[in-house]
Amino acid sequence: MASQSGTHPAHTLWQNKIGELWTRLVLSLVPIDDLKTAREQVVEIYAMAYLDIGEFQEAFSDHSDLELRDWAVEPYGRIPDYDPHETVTSLLALPEKILGWFSKTLTVTAVVAGLASARWLYSLAMDGLHLIEVVEASIPLTAIAAGIVYLWFLYADTLVHQTLGEELRVGQAGVQTRRRTQIVAHGVWNRSLLGQTGLFLVGLFYILDAIPELAVVGSLFDDPTSYFTNLITNNFDLLYQSDGLIDALRNLIQKEI
Repeated sequence: MASQSGTHPAHTLWQNKIGELWTRLVLSLVPIDDLKTAREQVVEIYAMAYLDIGEFQEAFSDHSDLELRDWAVEPYGRIPDYDPHETVTSLLALPEKILGWFSKTLTVTAVVAGLASARWLYSLAMDGLHLIEVVEASIPLTAIAAGIVYLWFLYADTLVHQTLGEELRVGQAGVQTRRRTQIVAHGVWNRSLLGQTGLFLVGLFYILDAIPELAVVGSLFDDPTSYFTNLITNNFDLLYQSDGLIDALRNLIQKEI
């Protein structure tokens, strides 16, 4: 009965074990507590943006605190399953799926044609199978190896993203407050984990917090976290009008230069 689902139980169990081992490895290497501190710094910036940008406040003005809390934690269950590379991996797997589908279709056709003594159809199906074998054999081993390595890196990055997202997401306990700014800010934060922005900002603030602890670099930068926070909060209008994270950083750098 299990085989009807399309995934063998032993294969699923093996995948789960690999996932658990990878999660333990990531959590043993990553300073989660420091990242949670950086998360609160990012959330505070979101809260300040809510207070500073009128359109931001208007978007939530008609909602009660209870509705905002539900909205804030709505992505909570989806964050651990988010795949930042789903589009890329789907496209890379598409040729293999197409060849596999054609191969199965031609195999069934050849069997049916053989049973029905339809030699022309049998010959056509066998020629198609031979063509698929030629196409697969013509792909260089280096290209196959490069593709496997690339897919592995994407898979590893996805597992890291999912592991950190699960640890850094905010649930109901985090939005039990009457401060609408905090509720909205945590809701925006949860949604930023369904993309690259959230972990990027957390990593950035973690680095900024760590800089003063470095003997040489720390002497050159007294408080880089406050500097960067002020840089963002003083340019909310510019960042709000930007088209995505990269465009926002580009506009910010151009203005400062």
